[in-house]
Amino acid sequence: MSSTKQKRNNPKKEPGLQIQKLMEMPVTARLVLGECKLEIEEILKLGQGSMLVLDTKVKENLKLYINDEEIAKAKSVTIGDNLGAKITEISSTEKRLKDLTDLE
Repeated sequence: MSSTKQKRNNPKKEPGLQIQKLMEMPVTARLVLGECKLEIEEILKLGQGSMLVLDTKVKENLKLYINDEEIAKAKSVTIGDNLGAKITEISSTEKRLKDLTDLE
């Protein structure tokens, strides 16, 4: 078999196949409503009807994470019977790609 034919049959050497595989990779999206710090004692006292004060103001943008990288700011919206997110700010395509593929 010629070396040219071997290269064509090796998917690791085909950049188009690598990009396609990357584009099909599943990721987790997480829209963070806010955060607060609690002591263990406070956590143990939580019950139905307990309320937590979060660090996000009512009209403030929420943080959108893909995997564990913050990539955007968004407002919460209603879509039918579901909650959704409307992007208000987003990092550049280059930064998003770098953040999502950075193995460090």
